[in-house]
Amino acid sequence: MKIGIVSDIHEDVISLTRALQIMEKERCDQVVSLGDIVGFDNGYYGAARVQDAEECIRLLKENCSLSIAGNHDLFAIKKLPEYKSRFDYPSHWYSIPLGERQRMGKGKIWDYSHAEDQIQLSDVSRSYLSRLPEFAILEYHGIRILFSHHLYPDLSGSLRKMPSWAPNIWPHLKWMKRQGSHIGISGHIHIEGTLSGTWFHLHSSLNNQFSLNGRRTWITCPPLTQGGVSSGLMIIDLESGLVSTIRIDTLIPS
Repeated sequence: MKIGIVSDIHEDVISLTRALQIMEKERCDQVVSLGDIVGFDNGYYGAARVQDAEECIRLLKENCSLSIAGNHDLFAIKKLPEYKSRFDYPSHWYSIPLGERQRMGKGKIWDYSHAEDQIQLSDVSRSYLSRLPEFAILEYHGIRILFSHHLYPDLSGSLRKMPSWAPNIWPHLKWMKRQGSHIGISGHIHIEGTLSGTWFHLHSSLNNQFSLNGRRTWITCPPLTQGGVSSGLMIIDLESGLVSTIRIDTLIPS
């Protein structure tokens, strides 16, 4: 059983198309998207090759067995996260003026009003995004994998908080344990390579292949969008226990 995983597409339809071709060539049995399908801030990610939110959504609907919601997806349809961490969003959050939202959030909440308020989506695409869960667990031959965009309790990644040492991921590992899951896969981080963590270690790696060690482990998938850091996808082979990452940016002609 091979699972192909993409995350943080950010409307980059060229990278998504190439990733789907690679996963088909690698004979992936299922394809999973970990969120941030839409939304693109040129000031943060740099110039996109081709931005096409509608086509990205169409491709995922046709090819993915599971899609998860990310913070950009929720922002695009003005939907509040279900898992809110420690911030209590007012029900009229998106109708509050930007300056007031920033004051209330004390700089801890991602806000894309300056770049993404004018995103154009069809009613069909909005409906699709609104139905995406913030996490899902799939079981393969007794192995339960928990997929989310970010870490519990902020599963959508709506807060400006990134893990820097092992204790930062303990709430997620505890939650995985309660869900009966030994493997957790997320996106959102936007770093070179992968970040993986157990109870005792948080480790970043540029290696394109490593083995699952049998311990409860959280792993990040590289971003698919081009800009900022190297783009790529992840493939998990559950029979061999190998996790592979494949760079996309080096395979797309300039």
